[in-house]
Order: sequence, then C-alpha cells, then structure tokens
Amino acid sequence: MVQTAFVWLFLNAGLAGFAAVAVAAHYADEGEPDFVSAALAAVFAGTCVELGMANGYIPDSVFPTVAVGVCIVAALVSLALGVKRDQTAFQAFRGDARTRSR
Repeated sequence: MVQTAFVWLFLNAGLAGFAAVAVAAHYADEGEPDFVSAALAAVFAGTCVELGMANGYIPDSVFPTVAVGVCIVAALVSLALGVKRDQTAFQAFRGDARTRSR
C-alpha cells in the first residue's frame, strides 16, 4: 500500500506557503494584509501540524496541539476581518480586483 501522508503534508505546506505569499504581496501593494488569504494560510499550516501528529512525524504533545488551536483562532479571526472588509482571497494575484463588486 502506498503511503500518501508525505504527499498530503507537502500539498498543505505548499498551499500554506502560497497563501502566505499572497498575504505578503497584498500587504506590499495595498498596505494592509489580505485577511482571507491569511485565514487560508492558517488553516493549511494547522492541517500540516495535525497531519504530522496523526502520522507520527511530530510527537503528540501540548505544543503542537496549542499550535493547531492558535491556527484555528487565527483563521477564524482573519476570516471575520476579511468578511467585514468585503475581501476575496488572493487579491494580489487578481490585478485590479481588490474587493468583490456589488
């Protein structure tokens, strides 16, 4: 049987990195972070930690569990701020589309 844990770990790590780059690019362009992309980065980072613990790559202790909890809280807060400011994800890569048109 093929072990796919590393595939899922690297996929989530890549998506977290891409979302973090989107946050940084939007911040450099607009002066404020892209909160929806920040929420996605937190979700994917927390998923990496959780998958690492579930597959035995990261020891199951208090610190990784707290890290996942922090990622969950950061994702919820960032998503709430993004919705409040009417943002969409990955705004830095969309050209002139900075907010949803109504």
